[in-house]
Amino acid sequence: MTQDCLNSPSTADVSKRLPKGINITGADKKSDPGIEGMPWGYLFIHNKTAQVFEKEMETYNKKNPNSSHACFIHRSYTYRQKNENGGVKKELKPTISGLVFLQGKTGDLQDFLRAYYPQYHLVNDRCKGEPASISNQVMQPFMTVLKDNPERVTFLRDPFEKFAKDHVKLRVKTGIFKGCEGYIVRIDRDRQLVFDFGGYAVAIRGLYKEDFAVVEE
Repeated sequence: MTQDCLNSPSTADVSKRLPKGINITGADKKSDPGIEGMPWGYLFIHNKTAQVFEKEMETYNKKNPNSSHACFIHRSYTYRQKNENGGVKKELKPTISGLVFLQGKTGDLQDFLRAYYPQYHLVNDRCKGEPASISNQVMQPFMTVLKDNPERVTFLRDPFEKFAKDHVKLRVKTGIFKGCEGYIVRIDRDRQLVFDFGGYAVAIRGLYKEDFAVVEE
């Protein structure tokens, strides 16, 4: 575990740096992640086989309904010129090469991979030093938004803990992302919620109308 992962500012240290234009309704204690729904892990496989893997998981889940693992690949739109005369073609492609999410408890997923795909392994959350586990509470709204508008979601290059330095941790109190915690950060001239997504820093745009509460560490 890195030192950056251990250090986070207290509410008192950052009370004067609350984001402007965001409705803060009060303060909450750090939330209990709860146990609603199975969590998610993720792995990296060769991009050329990601869609093949996805289809194989669909077949496996149909044959094994009592031990199924939902599979999800994050996709976003890319744009390229159709021809020399102009025009743009819009295509939905995997956002990060080879990134695949699987639903299930960490131990169950590890057993499944060892039995069927021994060449693949769950990715570790670099702050925790163990396989990343994303709560279903976070994963479900993430997937829902992607179905309607994948361009609202951005995977960031910087680690999540970097954003703790100058920002107050907030919890979303309303809307589809209710319960998610993160920092309101200005990215591309837009205030976005940056939250920890299994070791990734992910930004969601379009939450400025929601209510937020300061998280008391």
